Amino acid sequence: MPVLSYYPGCSLKTSNRFYEKSIRDVSLFFDIELREINDWSCCGASSASAVDDLLAYALPARNLAIAETEGYHIICPCPACYQRLRVANEKIRVDKGLMDEVNDAIAPLSCYGSMEVKNIIELFTEYVGIERIAASINYDLSSIAVVPYYGCVLTRSWRIKPFDDTEDPVSMDNIISAAGASVISWQYKMECCGAGKTITDKDTTLRLSSRIMDMALKKGADAIVTPCPLCQLNLDLLPIMGRRHESIPVLFITEVIEMAIHGRIGGGRSHIVPVDGLLKKMKNA
Repeated sequence: MPVLSYYPGCSLKTSNRFYEKSIRDVSLFFDIELREINDWSCCGASSASAVDDLLAYALPARNLAIAETEGYHIICPCPACYQRLRVANEKIRVDKGLMDEVNDAIAPLSCYGSMEVKNIIELFTEYVGIERIAASINYDLSSIAVVPYYGCVLTRSWRIKPFDDTEDPVSMDNIISAAGASVISWQYKMECCGAGKTITDKDTTLRLSSRIMDMALKKGADAIVTPCPLCQLNLDLLPIMGRRHESIPVLFITEVIEMAIHGRIGGGRSHIVPVDGLLKKMKNA
């Protein structure tokens, strides 16, 4: 059984607790053990780099250092957390000066960049495999059409080599197809939903997320599928933020796999836009 250090990040312990439940459920099904990093702390996400460069490396490095003592490679479901931990990990590995500076800041811990940092899509493509996902289907999702929405952060970094194409990624598309759902091609895979603007400028998030939702509807999608907790939250919040037009469910990638193997979505009641209509479209495989 593969064992990975699991860094949940702040959102999977608060607003997106049902995402964590889904990740753990599906990982267990595929015999992957996720060991939550002991005494993990906030990685700084997008805010630390705006305050202080050393802080932006030291915050993720603390978690990396703990993972190094535990000896397992790291899975980060949140794209922002993934970017922060992976950038810090790879920069510290090759920059001895930065390594020394960071280790002074996080002492008595020490980080050497010795672990790999993976995102949720890499978890399923590298540790499970497309063929195994396809072979595990118990429910037919072929009548459900979805658009894959990666968000604007996951593959975009100028400091590390992206795991997929920066502007037209396909790795999540392949997972969705393996789970049996129909993938609709569209040009909004990487559009920004408004991200953290929801807190300071709700109207911007409402405008940007509504554009994404409108395009998904125009394409005939039954649902939007994302790996990002913030993207899911913003799109799912549209009816509460004031959207007056139709909205379709916004699922996490693990929830699509849940549907395919279990015929249910464990956190379905946590969705603001109801998912019941999707479940009714399923059939036994």
